[in-house]
Order: sequence, then structure tokens, then C-alpha cells
Amino acid sequence: MTPAQVDPIIESIYHWLDLSGVLIMGTIGGTIARQRGYDIVGFLFIAMVSALGGGMLRDVLINEGTVAAMSEPAYLILAFTGALIARFTYFKGNTWEKVRDHGDALISSLWASVGAFKAITFGLPVLPTIMMGVFTATGGSMIRDVLIGREPAVFGNNQPTVVPAIAGAVVTLIGANTGHLALGAVAGPLTSFTISMIAYYRAWRVPTSPQFAPVNTTASQRADVAKRGVHKLEPERVRDWRHATLSRVLARELSDSANSPGTREDAEVRVAASTGGKGFGFDKDGTSYADSTIDDSAPAVDQKDVQKGLVELILSDPELADMLARHLAERDGKQKREPR
Repeated sequence: MTPAQVDPIIESIYHWLDLSGVLIMGTIGGTIARQRGYDIVGFLFIAMVSALGGGMLRDVLINEGTVAAMSEPAYLILAFTGALIARFTYFKGNTWEKVRDHGDALISSLWASVGAFKAITFGLPVLPTIMMGVFTATGGSMIRDVLIGREPAVFGNNQPTVVPAIAGAVVTLIGANTGHLALGAVAGPLTSFTISMIAYYRAWRVPTSPQFAPVNTTASQRADVAKRGVHKLEPERVRDWRHATLSRVLARELSDSANSPGTREDAEVRVAASTGGKGFGFDKDGTSYADSTIDDSAPAVDQKDVQKGLVELILSDPELADMLARHLAERDGKQKREPR
């Protein structure tokens, strides 16, 4: 973008509104210094940072030369005046809290457009222009919070301040790019302030969720879909053979467990332990799934119906069937590697 030609009247209006914001934010910064128990030096520093921090950060990033707060004495004078007002007047109570919140939202909305307006006059691209609006609106409060040892409010689960600033800067930028800078200069702050007030009265908060990870969730869902797709693509004859083989192996395992001495819990532990180990084995006749020490002539057990139901339950779930097949194949591979 090339530097924009700005109507001197618009520039003058913005300048005076900017100075008014410095006085108000200096006063708000002074009230925060009182709450922290600071002396007069603390009042002056916190008021100065609150009122001028965002603008100074913006001017340094734009690299326009001497920052406005240093080249024009009116900025420092008004910031310190706000500190003195807060030092000699004790603002407190619900009425002051409402006035402070509304005044903070109003000045932040104005500064968002001021920052974007200044970036436009220096010909900055679109994204840096929006960033200058956000830094001007929120930079002072962030630096102030760091100085007083508090986490910047814009980082937590707080009332939105950055979102309204972005909206105000964007509207101002649109007005400049469409040849209606005067309209954008008015609509920008109004848009930002309206969003801030809606968020204030509706108690909106910027959501925070440490577990929010759509990439991980999507990858897990894709893996599950792919796994189910493999089962659907498996030839019917192969699936029938695999289920029949697993059915025979399950019957042998259950028969062996039921006829072994010890309690039912002991039998379950032996069955679970027999499927441990690492490796992989496969044999198309199904013998690799079975323990070579199992006697096929073992007598039938009384819990035949229970066994049959358990087999059908496992085979009805493709994931459980595959899991059992892997365990049995791993156990067979381990047995083949062990010395006789």
C-alpha cells in the first residue's frame, strides 16, 4: 500500500480524540496504582504506561522516527495529569466500575482505529495495519499488567478486547481502500465499541480449552474409518475362514482353561498370559493360532453354551476378533523362538 492522502480535518479529529483517550487511560492507570498501594512515582509510571504504551509500541514498529509521545509534550502532560487526578481523587464503588469499564472499551475502540489510521498513512500492508490497530488498543494494558506482576488480561479467559480491536481496524481499513476514509474513521470505532458492549452485557468470554486439538481428533477419526473400511473390503471367504479358525481356537482355549485345576480367576489369568509376547506368526491352515500342547481330544465341558456365546460375541466384533488373532499369532511366534 502507498501512503494515503488524509483529509486534515479527519486527522485533526483523530488527534484530539487520541489526546482525550490519553487523559482517560492515565486516570484509569492511576486508580490501578492506588489499588496496588503504590506511591506517587508508581502512579505516574503506571498512568504513563497505560496511556502511552500502545501508541509508543505502534510508533516504534512503524519506525516513523521519534514516537509521538516524546515529540509532543501534550501526551506526557495529559498522562501525568490523569495520574494526579487519580492520586487526589479516590474513585471507587459500582458506579466507578461501570464508568471505568465503559471508558476503557470506548478508548480501546478509538485507539484501534487510530492505530490502523496511522498505519494507513504510512502505507503499511493489510495485516500489519490490523496489527497496529490491535497493538495501539491493547499494548498499554499488556505492558502495565507485566509491570505490576500480573498476567496480561488479554491472554486469559477474559472479556474480548482483541476481537473488537480487530473489527475496528478492519472497518477503518475497508473505508480507506474503498475511498471512504472519513466514513471508515467513524464506523471503525463505533463497530469496535458496539462489539465490546455486547460482550460486556452478555458476559462473553474468549474460550480456553487446553484439550482442543482438532488435528489429533481428525487423525484418530480417519484411522478409525480406515480400519472399518478394511473390514468392509475383506473378502467374505477370507473373513469366514478367519472366524472359523478363531472359533476353533477359542473353543480349545476355553476347554483347556475350564478343565485345568484352580479357580476360574486362575484360568482366566492363564488364558491371558498365553497370548503375551512379541512377534508374528501366520499359517493358512490355522495351526499357528493354537497352542501345540493342547490336546484336540479333550473332553467336552459343561459350559458349552457359555463358550459358544462368548465365541459368537468376540467374532461379532471385527476389532475384538483382530485383537485376538494378533495375540494368538504373537504367542505362537514367541513359542517358536523359545529353545526346546
